[in-house]
Amino acid sequence: MSEQNTENRRMVRRRTVIKGAAWSIPVIAAATAIPLAAASTTTPRGPSRPAVTCGSTAAGDNGSYTVDGQRVIVSYDSAPDVYELNAHFVDGTSASYGTNYGTAPAQGSRRWSVETGRPVSWVQVHSFNTHYQNGVCQ
Repeated sequence: MSEQNTENRRMVRRRTVIKGAAWSIPVIAAATAIPLAAASTTTPRGPSRPAVTCGSTAAGDNGSYTVDGQRVIVSYDSAPDVYELNAHFVDGTSASYGTNYGTAPAQGSRRWSVETGRPVSWVQVHSFNTHYQNGVCQ
């Protein structure tokens, strides 16, 4: 009889372990995904997110600019002497555009559209005090 009790206990323990393991798989999968989502600090701006327009005369800006995903459109109140735009991207890289980089519009232009090719996370436009960062004008 003691052999049968030992065998029954062993089977119960095996079943309990297997049940516990089966229930823990979804919990472990969720627990490993949550920290990855929480660690993400920048969000790509794409067509599904609204464009953000920065710039104000109160801040001393020379017009306004709109950040829309992979494009920055600058509208100047008066044409600047130098066109310059610095951008940081969600992938951690950065680039500069404008007069010194061969990507400026014609001298005297009051509108400038810059296609960055990557989602923008930060923008600074020469002659603007307002900066764009992660969906907010500062």
